[in-house]
Amino acid sequence: MAHAGRWGTAAAILLLAGGVLLAALVAMRQPLWGGDYAAIWGLKARAIARSGTIGAVFRVDPDGEFSHPEYPPFWSLLLAVASLPAGRYDDLAVTPIWPLLCLSAGLSAVRLTRAAPPFRWLSGACVALLPYWRTYPGYAEGLLVVLLLAAASEAERLETEPFAAWRLATLLTLAAWTKQEGVWAALVFVLLLFGARRPRVAWLILLSVLLFAVAPWGLAVALSPVTPRRDFALAAFSLPNLSAAAHVLAGRVLPNAAWAAGGTALLALAPGTRRRRRALLAGALLYAAGLLLAFSFAHDPAWLMRWSWDRLLFVPLALLAPLLVEAAGEGLAAAEPVA
Repeated sequence: MAHAGRWGTAAAILLLAGGVLLAALVAMRQPLWGGDYAAIWGLKARAIARSGTIGAVFRVDPDGEFSHPEYPPFWSLLLAVASLPAGRYDDLAVTPIWPLLCLSAGLSAVRLTRAAPPFRWLSGACVALLPYWRTYPGYAEGLLVVLLLAAASEAERLETEPFAAWRLATLLTLAAWTKQEGVWAALVFVLLLFGARRPRVAWLILLSVLLFAVAPWGLAVALSPVTPRRDFALAAFSLPNLSAAAHVLAGRVLPNAAWAAGGTALLALAPGTRRRRRALLAGALLYAAGLLLAFSFAHDPAWLMRWSWDRLLFVPLALLAPLLVEAAGEGLAAAEPVA
């Protein structure tokens, strides 16, 4: 059995490495380009690199038509920093950061998974092999998922490591600086921590995110000379918006229903995993539900869902990967004959 475990671990590590290699090949086949990278993240990274100031993100698109200057700047800032060794902003020079993010996400999943080594590495491989890494090089969800997987790991260490709460608050504050979805993810952590009767940690996270991310960036956007064209607004609230978004999502997800059914079956057959991982499961589902409900406030919910559904699902899928792998491990252990 030990011999088989070593071979299984080696195979899982090779799968993880293969996922990272594929992400690198796709990204470097043509330097980071296209879509939101060209219009948002890379454009603002180039502006930061050339000007040396984050305020440059408000000047690249004076009318706020396409670059979403209201988006938090942490990912663009990291790209700009990654370009420093090249002496100028170069899309090819910053491309290696993409497979590094893929590797970091995989290793974070390994750390998060509570199982024997083959299953821990398999969890990391599942995250590294998610199609997102080969479809959206240069987009911000890659950084967001690394931060949230690391945050989930720190949340499990709150009782045993004295500085875990501070690391958790820091990671979630950085997530809020990465995308607006990061703010919602931080609130999900806060809700779960209040539910787990850990109010001090919950308040620490809430205050950190509000005081060091939401408030300063919100003020910077409010004082900027640009009026962003926002995809979501309180005035746009409508229940038919939610229905339209859900209809598009169902049309995209139903062809892959077998995967969802398989994951549900794994969890159904693993009561121990469900019991141990109820917080992680609840967090991933609550995060996904909140994103879907946000489409009630979208100006064009069907169009937005059509072009973002797989990126929105990437984060909860990555968070669920350790849980599903643990469930598979529990099922296999239960199926083994007793000596």
